[in-house]
Amino acid sequence: MKNKAVKEITTIAAMTAVLETAKIALSFLQNIELVSLLIILYTLHFGVKRTLSAVYIFDGIETLIWGIGTWVISYLYVWTILVLMTYLFRHFATKWPFVLLSTVFGLSFGALCALTTLFIGGPKLALSWWIAGIPYDIVHSAGNFTVSFLLFTPLTKAIEKIQSMYKL
Repeated sequence: MKNKAVKEITTIAAMTAVLETAKIALSFLQNIELVSLLIILYTLHFGVKRTLSAVYIFDGIETLIWGIGTWVISYLYVWTILVLMTYLFRHFATKWPFVLLSTVFGLSFGALCALTTLFIGGPKLALSWWIAGIPYDIVHSAGNFTVSFLLFTPLTKAIEKIQSMYKL
């Protein structure tokens, strides 16, 4: 029983560390990120519970690094939506539904995050905040498409190899 708990904690910690490392490694590129793809792959290979655990710890680490803002609340529900959407599509056997999901997610990221602004400043502020961010959402979407298209298959193979090696 102890070994199973240790393996679970270690797996979630490693997942979180990879999320944070990937975020920091590409932070010099505006709205180009691996986090969305990693969350999709984690959901497919490690399940909802482990992935949400890693996502919420990731959000906590990001808060420690960058401080508290409305984005903290946004991250909590936005990444959860991505996990749940991935879970709904989990039975697809090709990468294309997940490339499309990642692309649409990047395009809708600003609109999803604007929901927190809706509660703070009302519909006009939320709409203006979302509209102002559309150029960034377009870059985010194109980046998510490119990253998912290029890395979905190799990262899937790497995760499967790790799962096999460590019996995860």
